[in-house]
Amino acid sequence: MVVQPMKPLFPDLTFFLDAAGRYSHSKETPIVFAAVAVETKAIEAIRASLLAITKGDLAKWSKDNLNPDTTKAIFRLLAKHQLFWLVRIIWKNTPEWDSYFEHGEKLYQKAVKNAQEAAPYAKPMSTFKLHQFGLASADLLGFYLGRHPRKLPRKSESIQSITVTTVHDSDIQGQANQQVFCDVLNGIQGDLPRSTEATRIKPLFEALIKTEQTEPLLLLADHIAGYHYSLKAYGIADGNKKGSLLAVVEPLYDQIPRGCYHVREEQFREEYLLPPATFDHALPKKEREALLEALFGKKEKNPKTD
Repeated sequence: MVVQPMKPLFPDLTFFLDAAGRYSHSKETPIVFAAVAVETKAIEAIRASLLAITKGDLAKWSKDNLNPDTTKAIFRLLAKHQLFWLVRIIWKNTPEWDSYFEHGEKLYQKAVKNAQEAAPYAKPMSTFKLHQFGLASADLLGFYLGRHPRKLPRKSESIQSITVTTVHDSDIQGQANQQVFCDVLNGIQGDLPRSTEATRIKPLFEALIKTEQTEPLLLLADHIAGYHYSLKAYGIADGNKKGSLLAVVEPLYDQIPRGCYHVREEQFREEYLLPPATFDHALPKKEREALLEALFGKKEKNPKTD
């Protein structure tokens, strides 16, 4: 009997995500989301390579006096390691964008009134960020799986679970926003039935929020998003303070294998995420705390530890 060699398991993945553009109702320029995939087991090596070639200069694309050598090093690294990444360019000059903000602001005001406390996670821009980063993660996972068909389990093999860690820049501000953001994304535990059936891969998501100082690899997504935002919003024409930087990056961009990235450009056409009745029955803060105390007992404010 010939024993077939065991097929290697599909690797766990880590996605690094960031955005460029104005988080506001203004419609003159787009918002750009970028996501970069790295096999989790390769993170330390890629991070060490990034720190070495940038000489520790962890400057964001938006920095006024950004050293061009930093950006050139980042795009050379993307090409050298053939990392997989995608970009979502979203233009906001649509009726749906106005409607999204109108419905979102009404719902936010209802949440504050009924719950009698701040509800930053219910603001239109907060739900927009959550939805777009979730879409970017799902799109990148699908793109990565589609580019690695030979690594997928065979149809006759069991479904394999993988951990997909999504690392987001700390521009998701406020502890409440960050907690809700992570809780929602962490709740997507293999709940992609069509994708799982097609690929035999069941993703288990874990969301983290960090800064470029604690996780330098966020710079990859930062510079990709910044490049596409500057290119779409201003171009290389005179008057764009990033024009010279775009000109430097362009030939390096062309060295990245075309199959390693996907750029998607669209007009915003989405409805508001939360139904109008979401906060209709929210209890005021004091009543909610009294109910929790009756159900679970009084919570100690500063429990002692040994």
